[in-house]
Amino acid sequence: MLPQDAKRNPDSYSYPNGMLNSGYIAGVLRKNDPVNGICYIQQTKSENHMLPIHYDPKKSPIPREIKEWDLVMAYVHTEGMLDGENRIARVKSIRFEAPNFMHLGERFRDDFMKKWSVAVHAAATESQTPPSVEALSQLPSANNDERRDSFDWRTMELNKNASNQIKIAGFIQAKSLERNRKHPVDGTPINDRLVVLIRQSKDSDASVPVRWYGRNLQPLAEKLARGMPILVNGEYRVDVKVISMPDPVSGLAEVSKHPFIQAKDMPVPVAPDSGHIKIVPSWAHELFRGHGSQSAPEKVDENRSALFASAFGENQQQADQPGA
Repeated sequence: MLPQDAKRNPDSYSYPNGMLNSGYIAGVLRKNDPVNGICYIQQTKSENHMLPIHYDPKKSPIPREIKEWDLVMAYVHTEGMLDGENRIARVKSIRFEAPNFMHLGERFRDDFMKKWSVAVHAAATESQTPPSVEALSQLPSANNDERRDSFDWRTMELNKNASNQIKIAGFIQAKSLERNRKHPVDGTPINDRLVVLIRQSKDSDASVPVRWYGRNLQPLAEKLARGMPILVNGEYRVDVKVISMPDPVSGLAEVSKHPFIQAKDMPVPVAPDSGHIKIVPSWAHELFRGHGSQSAPEKVDENRSALFASAFGENQQQADQPGA
């Protein structure tokens, strides 16, 4: 559990490897298992998409007053891991707390309620709306200076989604671009998918998988070189794919689940004086060898607007669909 002094000092928890790694996830608490140190945060009615949150039951327990179906907020670190042949993101909470009026502003409420109303998979268990979410939908706005200046909003610099935000700075370990993708059911064209592994430690298997979806991601993929230091703003999600026909009795289908980070904007090159990367370890220097000088990030920065326009247009069909 973070002491009060640490809560006021972002550096004490936001740089576990000398590189920015900070996150904030809010939603409905589900299926808490304090013995194994795992719970789920539900942000949509589909239980297939509940977000797994790991934690240390001794150092960062869930407060006893927060029960199943209550709203909860988790401050997290993210790392990657191998699950068979799949690269997944593993999120670990360093602190849980109940939401209060400094958090439950109009922005948070609208972002969360928008997620809760999304219908993701027909062949899945769908939760009813619990009293905590019903109460949230009726809250007045708490948009005031006190909320904006509170520790958790300031350090997260929340953008795009006030209920789910991940910020990671690190070095590119590898990348993979999938173009000319087709919808698995109707065969219609869907957006490109670019997966980039962001490395923060000596263990390359702990690299965090970050995905971009867009109409044409090839220009971005060509600019992102192995070893390049970048900053990513993203959202913690679960890629769910149906792997069997629905059960004729229950109507439910067996699925595979792979947690990942979905980027919500273009990556930002990390400048030496930015403070996002405080330590450049020896393995990072190795990544640079044979892939140009450190001047490459500046070129990416010059072209950010053009890259954004080419990759993310107004027609974002299925760009944000989990499992797409």
